[in-house]
Amino acid sequence: MADGDAVVAVSGGGRSRAGPPDYERSITLFSPEGRLCQLDYAFNAVKLGGITSVGVRGADCVYVVTHRKEDKLQDKTTVSHLFAITERMGLLATGMPADGRALAHEARNAAAEFRFKWGYEMSPRMLAQWIADRAQIRTQHAQTRPYGIVSMIFGIDEEEGTPQLFTCDPAGQFFGHKAAGAGLKEREVIDFLEERMESNPSLSSESTFEVHVTILSKP
Repeated sequence: MADGDAVVAVSGGGRSRAGPPDYERSITLFSPEGRLCQLDYAFNAVKLGGITSVGVRGADCVYVVTHRKEDKLQDKTTVSHLFAITERMGLLATGMPADGRALAHEARNAAAEFRFKWGYEMSPRMLAQWIADRAQIRTQHAQTRPYGIVSMIFGIDEEEGTPQLFTCDPAGQFFGHKAAGAGLKEREVIDFLEERMESNPSLSSESTFEVHVTILSKP
């Protein structure tokens, strides 16, 4: 049987049925090409909603922005991709809204427990690593599935007093950024940011805001 062929099973009554290979359905099995198919599908889910998000870190600030689909029959206050985690830290979830809401709730609990235990606020970097660790664990257990979101974690580090911006993907990878994009038009956003940020390693608050306005004005 060639790699990737459908599996054919014969039941007790002699009737055959075809189905996808086990690695197509299980998060814990690698395909012959060395990929986790369910993880690939999670990355596809990030773009399925048609939302694009942008984050830019300035010298003393962080700006994030995302699109919101218009629905005249929907109460806009009940749907959001942007969540406050603490007074100085937030999370922008691009992808499946329900996954974003659930992860934000867990992140708030983690940040509150951290403050209670240690007496100071969790930094954006610590939260990004906490989210990445949880996402990576979800790729190892058959009874769970990956989050269908890319998270942007942003805020001000209480100890250093500096702005921070991180992204975390469904595979559990997290990265720090000067600027980042996620969602349907991620590649176009990143290409623009790379060109714009190449000669501007540290932007003022006004310049950072202008970058967002320029991106939003593009079709």
